[in-house]
Amino acid sequence: MSLVHCSAISHAPGYIAWVDAAPVEQKDALYAGAETLRAALAAAEVDELVLFTSEHWTNFFYDHVSPFCIGRAESYHGPVEPWLKIEKKTVPGATELSEEILAAAYARDMMPGFAQELAFDHGTMIPLNFLTPGMDVPVVPIIINTLAPPQPSPASCFELGRIVGEVVRKRNKRVAIIATGGMSHDPGERNHGFIDEAFDRRFLELMAAGDTEALKQYTVADLGAAGAGAIELLGWIALAGAMGKFTGEVVAYEAVVPWATGMGLMRFDHSA
Repeated sequence: MSLVHCSAISHAPGYIAWVDAAPVEQKDALYAGAETLRAALAAAEVDELVLFTSEHWTNFFYDHVSPFCIGRAESYHGPVEPWLKIEKKTVPGATELSEEILAAAYARDMMPGFAQELAFDHGTMIPLNFLTPGMDVPVVPIIINTLAPPQPSPASCFELGRIVGEVVRKRNKRVAIIATGGMSHDPGERNHGFIDEAFDRRFLELMAAGDTEALKQYTVADLGAAGAGAIELLGWIALAGAMGKFTGEVVAYEAVVPWATGMGLMRFDHSA
């Protein structure tokens, strides 16, 4: 029981919306990687899913931004983007697990925001489309602020992940934890189209080695140097915190210039 699957997947809109813009070899490698992760998740027979994710001015604006926001809704709807080429769906919420995570975080003096309603954009719907295409696994979305400074530190994301992992391991349910976002990209910014492949591969190496000390040493500025979108890797660092001791396998990595994003997919072996 408890934590039975962990993986990470990038979520660039082009992965669905303009898939044929990518070179065939890159597209095929990334779609094969997504199928590998989907099959692993299906084999794990999960009851619930925690998703460390981000959003793109869908639910939050400059008038109110939380470092972390935990969804506690009975259901969620998405995608909000009509051009994404994903059918609009209703995704069930894992409300009991949401409440347990919130209570545990507050007991540790970490006080994330929470929301009774959230809309899902491509940052959440693309991973769900690939990994749980039936949209039938109850989800706890944990949205990390990757848009408006100041963002939470990688160390605080790791700590939130550690709390989530402890809660999950106590449940009499089969739970998966998935991180999404990144890798290097600078969407809509001065360096739009920039991909830092060396940065991406180094980050993947650290995740594969389970080098939590090095991961916690990243700063928001370090991530942002690989593009504003690379800050979404805070979700991957939160996943590292949730897993305890772990090693990982890079299922696929491609620097997809037409999608303006370094695309990484990983799966992990983990222990308490």
